[in-house]
Amino acid sequence: MRKAVGTIYILILLSLIGCKRMPLYDLEKVVELELELELKLDLKLDIDVKVDIEVDTVIPTPEYMKVNFYSVDNEGLNYTEFVGPQGGEINTPPGTYVMLIYNFGTEYIQIRGEGNLNTIEAFTSDITATKGATLRGFSPANRAGETAESDEPQGPVIYAPDHLLVTRETVIIPDLASESRTVTVYATVSDVVESYAFEVPHVQGAEYIQSVEAFVTNQARSSFFGRPEVSKEPATIWFPVGVDREKGYLFTVFNTFGKLPGESRCFLHLLITNTEGQEMHFTTDITDQFDHPDPDHDHTIVIDQEIVVPPPSGGGGLDPSVDPWDEENTDVNIG
Repeated sequence: MRKAVGTIYILILLSLIGCKRMPLYDLEKVVELELELELKLDLKLDIDVKVDIEVDTVIPTPEYMKVNFYSVDNEGLNYTEFVGPQGGEINTPPGTYVMLIYNFGTEYIQIRGEGNLNTIEAFTSDITATKGATLRGFSPANRAGETAESDEPQGPVIYAPDHLLVTRETVIIPDLASESRTVTVYATVSDVVESYAFEVPHVQGAEYIQSVEAFVTNQARSSFFGRPEVSKEPATIWFPVGVDREKGYLFTVFNTFGKLPGESRCFLHLLITNTEGQEMHFTTDITDQFDHPDPDHDHTIVIDQEIVVPPPSGGGGLDPSVDPWDEENTDVNIG
């Protein structure tokens, strides 16, 4: 019994420590901050593709928003509060703050460096351990007749990020000498990641496809969304691609923190696995579609070349025969 009581006491103590969000202050001296948020949830993608592939064209409404109050002097974190997606009421001591408001609890995005406005960073997990070998298979050093140069992947392989809704507002909370103890702030919250539609409209043999994975090289590793600016560290983002087998179409919507700053080239690598587990690789340069997008189809990556997926050999992925599909990887450059 004594052990159980001790355990409960420790859990309560830890919960109190974990829930501490702001320093102690005199409740008689606080001002009520009414925060009213407008969420921009439209992806604004020009999607006119009629295929049997489900994609999200609207950003999901978050359950909660996190509100970080930073000092205007040293940009250090003063305290944190939480509100609903439309905002809420926060008891705030007088002062001038930079409020950084963002959604949290998504599947892939993680946050670190919250202690300072300049170091708070959104990133996704490094999955090089599971996807790196696949990406290295696309390396030009492994493709006959090509040299190991511009499309050599740099940096880790990471998950494509979720949507990150952010706004940054400077707010002045007056002292109690003012006429009102309520301050209202209206803020518009927008996505800081970039969304792209990706499509391959000409796929011969799509009925033989089991799955498609995509890798896009030379993307920003993370986002310092308090500054705001993207990381200068390179990464390759990974995401699955949908297949309409009847219409012979590949399509998805993917997110990125942004193209890596500078003159780097961006390559798209597709890993197509057929119904017997055999693999094909396709590679193309999509830099111009990032740097000089079609004005009628902004933020759309289109591969116009036809991709041909031959029928399975019938021997399975480990069949040792010499049929082209029976090699572990078949590389076809479509760029």
